[in-house]
Amino acid sequence: MAVDSARTVTMSVLLRQMARLMTDELIERMSAAGFDHQSATHHPVFENIDPGGTRVTVLAARAGMTHQSMGELVRSMERLGYLESRVDPSDGRARLVALTSTGRNTVRHAIGEIADIERAWLERFRGAGFDVDLRGALVAALRAYESEHVDTGARS
Repeated sequence: MAVDSARTVTMSVLLRQMARLMTDELIERMSAAGFDHQSATHHPVFENIDPGGTRVTVLAARAGMTHQSMGELVRSMERLGYLESRVDPSDGRARLVALTSTGRNTVRHAIGEIADIERAWLERFRGAGFDVDLRGALVAALRAYESEHVDTGARS
């Protein structure tokens, strides 16, 4: 989407567009580095999994997905070799999903690529005259929103 000054473009549209562009660039960079099976659909797992493993129900809740959708995504990522499932040591009836060595290598590489992509976007913001700690401002704004809405249960 090109930014069109003839119509009002909301902040949410602009933020989604920027997130999509960042994601697209990450996938391109990962593919160029030999991580060929990357997809934006994998990000809810990579973004929410704990180092020691995470239950599918927890991954689903963190990602705002249904348990069934997350389960399908996890199975797909297991087939690609990114994840493995094992018994939860705290509850033998439950299963934990954890990154395999391939998954850990993928995440390590992605972290470096993400840092480069974020630096480039910060330079774009500075070039546009917005020279603040953008990450810090976003975190502070999200925390303020959460504290305003925690008691009422209100959602956007």
